[in-house]
Amino acid sequence: MKKFFILSCLAYFSCGVTFANKEALKPANGEQPTYCEQLVSLHGLLSRAQLQCGYTQYNQELIDDSRKCFEHELGSKRGTEVLKFGMREFDRNESKQGRKAICADLLKSFPEYIRK
Repeated sequence: MKKFFILSCLAYFSCGVTFANKEALKPANGEQPTYCEQLVSLHGLLSRAQLQCGYTQYNQELIDDSRKCFEHELGSKRGTEVLKFGMREFDRNESKQGRKAICADLLKSFPEYIRK
């Protein structure tokens, strides 16, 4: 259930924004990003948001799951690429929507991971 929830939330938030910019996470294998690629990308997006938006709470489970993905699936090089992709996704959306709007959208879309 958790995996489905993360993927549906990420898909909901990313589809309009990511594809509108014609930027998409290019999977290492296959046509679709793996669960770990999506999870680490989300971690990059939300960790950048935490700093830029001033969120005070961040879900430790997301951090732990991202670390496991680095260790067991992605490796350091690919994991870092995916993490940076998520961070750039925040930056792209901030320049398009403005900081206030993107911060509000993220709080609304991911209340189980970040809080003010």
